[in-house]
Order: sequence, then structure tokens, then C-alpha cells
Amino acid sequence: MLTVSLLGSSRIGSGDEQTWSDLGPAGRRLAGYLVTFPDRPHRRERLIDLFWPELDAERGRRAMISAVWRIRKLLASSPAYVEGEGLRTVGSETVFRRTSWLDVDTWALLQAATTIIEGAGAGLSPPEMKEVLRVLYRYEGPFLDGEDAEWILEERERLHSLFIQSSAMLVRQLGLDGYDHDAIRLARHALRFDPYREELVRYLLTLLALSERRIEALRYYDSWISLIRNELGISPLPATRALIEEIRNLHNAENVQHLRARLVGRTEKHLALF
Repeated sequence: MLTVSLLGSSRIGSGDEQTWSDLGPAGRRLAGYLVTFPDRPHRRERLIDLFWPELDAERGRRAMISAVWRIRKLLASSPAYVEGEGLRTVGSETVFRRTSWLDVDTWALLQAATTIIEGAGAGLSPPEMKEVLRVLYRYEGPFLDGEDAEWILEERERLHSLFIQSSAMLVRQLGLDGYDHDAIRLARHALRFDPYREELVRYLLTLLALSERRIEALRYYDSWISLIRNELGISPLPATRALIEEIRNLHNAENVQHLRARLVGRTEKHLALF
């Protein structure tokens, strides 16, 4: 299995760790583009214009041929590689095919989000939950971090939104199913990449309080509120302020049940995948 990571530091691995370094900057962007939009033909002229706009037609064609050759060489490092699979050039068009021996974190994230949506009503089975958690922990940062092409920025925002919303939905289900430790860990992981997302902050505070970690919840809130005031110059939403007051007054079983009802009573919106 060849593993491709595009969320955070771009890299490719098969056994011993490898990187995209041999591709060069334009080659890495080309590889990211083809992997992001698989199973569709891309005209050579369009790709040259996107990734080698400074070159004339002939030099651009040679640069692309070289980049495609280097990408194929990386793909061929997989023990399961089959000649002709993966990256193909037919006439003036280039196609990157999905294959069973290629594991791409962005593909996995899209599949995980679909699984969470479809399981939102009935809930996920333990194996499904375990697999989705594994995928969400693969999120290590923005898509193709450090790049700023328009198509990258659009895809970065879409994937980040999917990651945060999927994490929020799964945190809620984990909490409802009694997996408080896993829910807290996932909430903290997601908040590393979007610390101002109040929905996730409220889930984390609720779960900490329900896990008899009320003091930790209050300390987290104090730290978080200082962050948003210093960085954004804003105050928490009324729902967040009401929650922290409820946690401060958490002294009996009735209050605990009311707090857990916050997880039960919320209706999630479906994610817009496409």
C-alpha cells in the first residue's frame, strides 16, 4: 500500500518514508492536483498553463513529461504497483486513476464524512467508528500547506470544513455512546486546527464536566476565553456562557442529567460534501 498525505506536510510513503522532494515545486503541485481530481481527463495544455505558466509551449511540454515520469516513478515504489495503473496519459490527456494500492488521506476524509452522515440517525457501528477515528487523526494541517493557488485555497477550505464538522458530529456520538475519553481526545485534536469553533468548545466542556473533570473544564474555558479576547477581540456566544455557568453550578445528579441532555437534544445539520 502506498500512502499519500496531502493534509499538512505533503509526503508519500511505502515502507520506508519517502517525500515529494524529487518532484520539485511545480511537480508536487501537479501531483496534488491529479490526486485531488482523480478519474477525470486533464488536457495537457491546461496542466501546463496551471503549473508552468512562465514557460513557452515546448519547454512547458518537456517539464510536464518530466514531472509525469517522476510521479510514475514514485507510484512504482509500491510493491503492489501494476504497470499502466494509477497515472495514465492517453493522447493529449492525463488521468490519475483510483487504485486499491493507493491510500490518500483526502480520499479517506471524504469517505469518512460520508460514513458519518449516513450513520447520523442510526449511529455508527464500533468498527465504523474506529475506522472514522483513524481517518480523522490523519488530519495534520491545511491541504497542501504552504501553497496558495486558487484551486488549492478552495479545496483547503472545503476539506477543513468537512474535517471540523465530521469531528463535531463524531464527538457528539461518542459522548452519547459513553466513550467520553475518545470524544474528549477527538475534540482536542480538532480544536488544534480550529481553536475558535465554539460548537466543539462546548462539546469539550460538557464532556469534561460529565467525566468528573469540572475543574479542568473551567480552566480550559478561562484559557480559551483569554485566547479569543486577545486574538479576535470578541466574547463567547450566549450559549457558551450559559453552559459554563451550568458547569460551575454542577453539584447534583439533576444538573448532570440536564448537562447530558445538551448532547442528546442537538440536531446536527448534514454536511455539504460536493
